[in-house]
Formats: sequence, structure tokens, C-alpha cells
Amino acid sequence: MYSTNPHQELLQAIANLSDQQIPLVLQFISSLETPVNNYSTSAKTVLERMGGYPKFLLEGSGDLSDRDVRKKAIADRIQARHQTRTHE
Repeated sequence: MYSTNPHQELLQAIANLSDQQIPLVLQFISSLETPVNNYSTSAKTVLERMGGYPKFLLEGSGDLSDRDVRKKAIADRIQARHQTRTHE
């Protein structure tokens, strides 16, 4: 059964299949025949899928590369959202 040519080995295995196994093997083979280029080359980045940068971070005047400034900007945003929800 172990020949040096994989094609011959596959043909021998197919020749030994029962009539009930052939449709299953054909179904499996057709599932393998998906196009190689089915992935889009223009796939969006995670940031693009999220809709871009959060606008409230871009509108601030502070240097958001500083952790303390980022932390305060996010805390202010969360607090503002909380206040609008509790006053509704």
C-alpha cells in the first residue's frame, strides 16, 4: 500500500472504496476545492472594523501618549456617560 508516488497511493485507496464511501469522499474532496484566493487582500484592520479611533480621544487637547492623561480622559468620558444615564 505504501508506494513512492502519492498519486498512485491515492488511486489505490480510491479503488478499494465501497459504493457507500465514494459519495463521502467526493464531498470531502469538493470541500477542499475552495479557491486559494478567497481572502480579500484589502482586509480591514482591527481599527477600521471598530470604526476608527475613538473620537473623544482625538478631540482632547492633552498629550495622549502620557498614561495619566489617557487615564483621566477615559475616566472623564465614563463619568460623563454615567451622569447622562442617571439623569434620564
